[in-house]
Amino acid sequence: MSYLVLARKWRPQNFDQVVGQESITQTLKNAIKMERVPHALLFTGPRGVGKTTMARLLAKALNCEKGPTDTPCDQCPSCRQITQGNSMDVQEIDGASNTGVDDVRQLRESVQYRPSSSPYRIYIIDEVHMLSRGAFNALLKTLEEPPDHVFFVFATTEPHKVPQTIQSRCQRFDFRRIPPQMIISRLRAISKEEGIKISDPGLRLLARQAEGSLRDGISLLDQAVSFSGKEIQDQKLNELLATVDRRHLFDLSEALVNARPKKALEILDLVYESGYDLKQFLKELTDHFRDLLVVKFVEDPAQLVELSDPELEEMKKQVNPVSEDVLLPVFEFLLQAEDRMGRTEHPKVVLEFVLVKAASLKPMLRVEELLSELETLKKDLGSGKLNLSRDDFELEGGPSPSQAGPVKEGGPEGGLKAESSPEPRTWPGFLGFLAKGWPGLGGMLKNGKFSGEENGIIRVEFGQNDFCLDFLAEPSRVAQIAHLASEFFGKDLKVICQATANSGPASEAVLPPGIKREKIQQELLNHPLVQKAVEIFGARLEEIKIK
Repeated sequence: MSYLVLARKWRPQNFDQVVGQESITQTLKNAIKMERVPHALLFTGPRGVGKTTMARLLAKALNCEKGPTDTPCDQCPSCRQITQGNSMDVQEIDGASNTGVDDVRQLRESVQYRPSSSPYRIYIIDEVHMLSRGAFNALLKTLEEPPDHVFFVFATTEPHKVPQTIQSRCQRFDFRRIPPQMIISRLRAISKEEGIKISDPGLRLLARQAEGSLRDGISLLDQAVSFSGKEIQDQKLNELLATVDRRHLFDLSEALVNARPKKALEILDLVYESGYDLKQFLKELTDHFRDLLVVKFVEDPAQLVELSDPELEEMKKQVNPVSEDVLLPVFEFLLQAEDRMGRTEHPKVVLEFVLVKAASLKPMLRVEELLSELETLKKDLGSGKLNLSRDDFELEGGPSPSQAGPVKEGGPEGGLKAESSPEPRTWPGFLGFLAKGWPGLGGMLKNGKFSGEENGIIRVEFGQNDFCLDFLAEPSRVAQIAHLASEFFGKDLKVICQATANSGPASEAVLPPGIKREKIQQELLNHPLVQKAVEIFGARLEEIKIK
């Protein structure tokens, strides 16, 4: 059987036919014209992008009877032999199967001989990174100072494995992945010449599966012809490549961005029952969401996504009403799921969990919006727009003492007492009042010694290094105690918690009299924006400072 696969049949025969590597072809053509071709070249890049093809074209250009020329004739014996792969002066060596020092020694001996029928002897070593360290070391001297009639061309997909001592002796050319649109154009031209009928969506699917490799794209086209003949239907192509119907991808993405977990699970189950590989499906879904993000953020996405016009329009309709705060977390979940899928024996369960979690996300308040609202609140506080009445003011849900009766001075223990109240307006009565609604504060104050009230100041003394003093000295707790005391005793009071006079310097926590600060503090605590911030960040309020 003499069938020649399409990838070999349509291999470029001159520099102008090379697709997607214009800068490299132009550099090599100029070097040939100026007779500045380096004696050692290193071609790096992914598979199927033209590295070996470019090496053969360079060999043909150097050994053509009309050369060196950037437009070899393809008619002379040297050109024909190189095209057919049987030239004695152009040797292609597989680095994976010739890795030892002995192989390189044979090469070093052969370079000393003149070419048999061509101007130059050219060595093309493919996958050069597979050579052993000893082989690389044996090659160094020959590579640095080869005979005038010898050229080396190295090709590799993993340049980081090539020692720097080798790379420094070569002129390096980095081949890039071929853009999908160029692959589509090349496949369309080949299909036309071969009489193959395939739709534009089918060509886009082949280009997407090729992942930047033109050789892979042509090979997939060849395989599709073998599977379904020269009239390739989209359904047959999906079946051959085991790819999911794109309708499922659009339906699933719509379910995820609109928080419909039940619908997402139904689509996944349909895909699973159809026999598709779930890891491949997740890859396609991730690529699909990548396209959605491009459509969302890029004004003209046609150059960055390989979509038909109807698909592009459907994506725009799908993402325009959706916030990026919804799209980005879903995309992140899918990326994390790819790692999990590679380590699990239950891919369907993992994917179900990820889809339900992604479809159950709640919109989050953006930090910028939160800061804007806080700034507005700050302005309102400064302008006095926020007001609270004395009767509406409460702390921590405890009993409000705002209904307290009149207070008179002159009672026992410092002279504080009250009339017509459930609790006597004394210091023990105040501690009893605190025990009902604020037992923590009451218990701490009970450990101190009440020293009396004078000129609106209540003093409570604690032993030196008493931890209760440190606890009660916090500004937020001092403010709370002062407010409760003012309400309980019916007048504005200061509260001073201090160490005993004979135990060292005093440690005071003072709140100026008045209820204005407490009103502002309580309104801040009850403000919806502050409560929302606490809910979002899972925080708790430690202290409120009012300047």
